[in-house]
Amino acid sequence: MTDSISHRGPDDDGIESLHDGRVVLGHRRLSIIDLSPLGHQPMASPSRRSWIVFNGEIYNYREIRRELEALGRAFRSGSDTEVILAAYETWGLKSVERMRGMFAFALWDGEQGLLHLCRDRFGVKPLYYCSEGEQLTFASELRAFAAAGVARRSIDPVSAAEFLQFGYITAPRTVFDDIRAVEPGTILSFGAAKGPQLTRYWCNVDLFTSPAQMKRRAELAQLRDEDLLDELEESLREAFAYRMVADVPVGLFLSGGIDSSAVATVLARRAGVKLRTFTIGYEGSEFDEVPFAREVASRLGADHTEVILSESVALDVVSRLPQIADEPIGDSSLIPTFLVSREARRHVTVALSADGADELFGGYPRYAVCGKFVGSTGFAAKTLYSLAGGLLERLPAGVISAAYALSRGSREKYAGINDKVRKFVRMTRAGSADLAYEAAVSEWSAADARALLGQEKRAAGNDFVRLDEVAGLAPEERFMYCDTTRYLPGDLLTKVDRASMAVSLEARDPFLDHEMARFAAALPLHWKIRDGKNKYALRRILARHLPTGLFDRPKKGFSVPIADWMRGPLRHLLTDELAPARVRRLGILDNDMVQAALRDFLEGRSAKTSPAGLWFILQLQQWAAHWSASAVRA
Repeated sequence: MTDSISHRGPDDDGIESLHDGRVVLGHRRLSIIDLSPLGHQPMASPSRRSWIVFNGEIYNYREIRRELEALGRAFRSGSDTEVILAAYETWGLKSVERMRGMFAFALWDGEQGLLHLCRDRFGVKPLYYCSEGEQLTFASELRAFAAAGVARRSIDPVSAAEFLQFGYITAPRTVFDDIRAVEPGTILSFGAAKGPQLTRYWCNVDLFTSPAQMKRRAELAQLRDEDLLDELEESLREAFAYRMVADVPVGLFLSGGIDSSAVATVLARRAGVKLRTFTIGYEGSEFDEVPFAREVASRLGADHTEVILSESVALDVVSRLPQIADEPIGDSSLIPTFLVSREARRHVTVALSADGADELFGGYPRYAVCGKFVGSTGFAAKTLYSLAGGLLERLPAGVISAAYALSRGSREKYAGINDKVRKFVRMTRAGSADLAYEAAVSEWSAADARALLGQEKRAAGNDFVRLDEVAGLAPEERFMYCDTTRYLPGDLLTKVDRASMAVSLEARDPFLDHEMARFAAALPLHWKIRDGKNKYALRRILARHLPTGLFDRPKKGFSVPIADWMRGPLRHLLTDELAPARVRRLGILDNDMVQAALRDFLEGRSAKTSPAGLWFILQLQQWAAHWSASAVRA
């Protein structure tokens, strides 16, 4: 099992057999803090009552350590792993609430005969488990279970349908029906005498709606603009500076967008950090933001590295995606994320990413569009939306693209406008805020996803988050809560973890500091979306340090021209992987539905099959051919 995930920790490895051989802990180490042998894992507490295997970083471990030393605790290493053990033996499971960081760990308490599986608040680090009979197995990636031969590798049909609809699978489900994911912000405790006990120490609902957060929001609403921005910038500085804690070189992924530019700017101008930045781009792509990243890096005095990829280099990665991803990942930006990680690893061991800013600061254009739609209660407004949706549905994609380009003129344009229009059309037919937002973030409807799997008669099984959990918030904020709970851990964090760890690079997410997140979530909505601009507060922070022309433009995203590739250089791969005989042999997808979707996309007869929707089909088929039990049988 540890050999199968050696890419996650090439610097050291260890296995310990405890409790008369009934508990075995294994670890692969990527040395970041305390590079000496004293950081070796599995690690025991001085009393040897507790043992731990730990993946991640506790950024405030020095502060926790000083508090423990004041209570009489002694330490032999400089590692944060030892601090976790000491904190647990001092404060128990409540100690997790003191930790600022990203972490997944298994902690064995020999005195109580309990194994605790714990995952960080936002789900930055992965943690899976399989409980069959009297055997419990856990690991950082699904491939380890296959290596151990402890999982059936049969696909969970509900998870497969969720993947086809959204491009990811949310915890506690995984793609396999007998493996589960530990949910973000939870601890699962296993003992011989009873089933797992769940402790939830963090809840995203509280982040958005707790009395403390509501009080904080009211306080922020009373501040003068510059005073609020001062507080926000200081909160960002503290959170970002924590992510620089390491005994190895640290770099930064710089896309040229608002989020990564904010991380770079605050670190350089407020924390005085000399930056090492990395940017990747594609010549001639509508998604390319390399010139903006270059200018930001230049103004901040960063040591900047650019990688301008040829199409062939990027396409070479496509056949490797099932191995890199480990589980199905529909986000095509896995490709550039892997490539920029590979380049960064040649120079640094840690790289900062900027995920979480969109969800906390209102960054996605769909928040404003969908929020305006669900907030429109009048008959006239609803009718107008419906008529607009019907008209747009009938227009060919080429006409929409040309009309949009003409309307924008020389101004910056959103990338992938046809995909956004298609989702808008589906949204206008929704009957509730929940369904409208589900339509806005789906590539296939729930019914179509089930049909693609031959599940037309199966019960829906879709547990898309219920927005009535945060019913008191504005629609836009309810959508942010939804994405923080589902899309962020299910898609973005999984993608970044697999892409970076595939090359033994640790990726950190400065915006996902939970104290800073509390500040961001409490910001009044007009500090997130104002005058048609998203991430308004971050724009104001950046405007203090950089010319607005560097960031005041539509969001492009860190994506690839997947539609062009599938109709061009990837067409052969696409048609081979989705050939009728191959689809039938694996038995995951309904062949008739797949062939109809393939023809629809390649012939461009309608807008029903989006590039991302077909990419999801391709990725599920490729993944199943590599990892599923049906591939083994075939």
